[in-house]
Amino acid sequence: MVTPTSLDPAQARSPSEVLAADLLFDTLTAFDPVARDVRPAIASRWQPSPDQRHWDFVIRPGARFGNGRPITSADVKYSLERLARKGSGAPELVVGQLEPIAGFRGFRVDGTAPTLAGVTTPAPDVVHFDLDTPLSSLPVLLCHPVFGIVPREAVERPSPPFGEQPVGSGSFAFRSRSGDVIHLVRAVGSHSHVDGVDLVLEADAAASYAAFRAGAVDWTLVPPERADDAASRFGRGGFAPYLAVLFYGFNLKSPKFADPRFREAILHAIDRQAITGVVYGDTVRGLDGAVARGVPGFQSDPCGTKCAHDPARARALVSEAFPDGKVPEVEIDFDDDDTQEAIAKAMQANLRAVGIPAGLRPHPFDQYAQLVDRGQEELFRLGWIGVYPAADNFLTPLFLTGNDTNVTGFSNGTIDDLLKTGRQEPDPAKRLGLYQDAERRIMDMVPIIPIAQFQTQSVIGERVAGLVVNPLGTFDAAAVWLTR
Repeated sequence: MVTPTSLDPAQARSPSEVLAADLLFDTLTAFDPVARDVRPAIASRWQPSPDQRHWDFVIRPGARFGNGRPITSADVKYSLERLARKGSGAPELVVGQLEPIAGFRGFRVDGTAPTLAGVTTPAPDVVHFDLDTPLSSLPVLLCHPVFGIVPREAVERPSPPFGEQPVGSGSFAFRSRSGDVIHLVRAVGSHSHVDGVDLVLEADAAASYAAFRAGAVDWTLVPPERADDAASRFGRGGFAPYLAVLFYGFNLKSPKFADPRFREAILHAIDRQAITGVVYGDTVRGLDGAVARGVPGFQSDPCGTKCAHDPARARALVSEAFPDGKVPEVEIDFDDDDTQEAIAKAMQANLRAVGIPAGLRPHPFDQYAQLVDRGQEELFRLGWIGVYPAADNFLTPLFLTGNDTNVTGFSNGTIDDLLKTGRQEPDPAKRLGLYQDAERRIMDMVPIIPIAQFQTQSVIGERVAGLVVNPLGTFDAAAVWLTR
């Protein structure tokens, strides 16, 4: 694996750091990629109030840290407050998902609150959450490795630094580091099939893949440029959907895109499959909606015929929308990067081929977000990484009226009702139905052009069994065993 800068889950940003956090620390819950459902981890069970605003999580008997100390509700509260504290340095994209917890905004933004009011400890084995708004997907949200539970006394000790020699709460415990190898051993009470895991550190993914080919490691990520080689040599058992998607969004506040026929014409004009095939090769999967593969409730074709590449239909819709022939020029906004430029140029050619004039507007990466925040974008590159594998995390942030992350300006009362009802719905099957209905309706109104979903690309050694890569890019190492 590529060398992590820290083994502290609060600092886990890179794939290697997230994987290390998942090995060393347990969260209250975990996501089962086979069942596509949340399962117990440190919490043995949980119970929400009927309105999904108040939750009790019960810590399983026997849950312990790597130093043998029992895990209590106070440890959970401390771990979450540590992340939420102003200036913690924890990844904002992940920690921001805690915002529904009562008192989170004041605790994180102005730092005046001494504790996170929405997390309380009514008993040593019970953690209680009070939310400002309903959130039926709270259990799956809490499964992200950044939310790993840590012991205060180890975090705050003078030395050694916690990020170098952590005391974990997961299936494996830190034992030692020798050179470029971090040695982990089965933790007390762990049901792991293997006695330990060695993390072999490399400078980059290319070196790690070379080590795999040499038989020095049993699993590794694969650099994108070697994906085809890895697939042909070792198969696709380690290739799995990742919670990162690429769209192009319409600035719906611009009168240029007010007519849905024009947006649909643009969608029909763009040959998304050809673009991803040329630009990304086999490193991404096509996408016809807003919700990523691997997420419960994923639909293979929520867009229907509107997502079909159909230049003839595109020309007809342009004629309907602009019978006077005065078709406005579309500016394609993207961050100035070779890959994104290649996509934008291909889109430009597709649009011009059906009579839609299109220009390119590359922006320096550090200025691109400011452009979008100011609402000055037109047809713009929109990337989204789902923090947790739930349809809610791909729909509510991007399409609920007024959300800070709703950068297209999409607004529809029916969709708002469906999304809010989904967050209040206790029944999983009904909840998925609501989100699937919402996604189909959203795609029918064409606020985005889905381009691709990224993958975790890894290779698994022949002697390894039981390793299933999940949508977060990690795996349950306790479920892995060796055949020889």
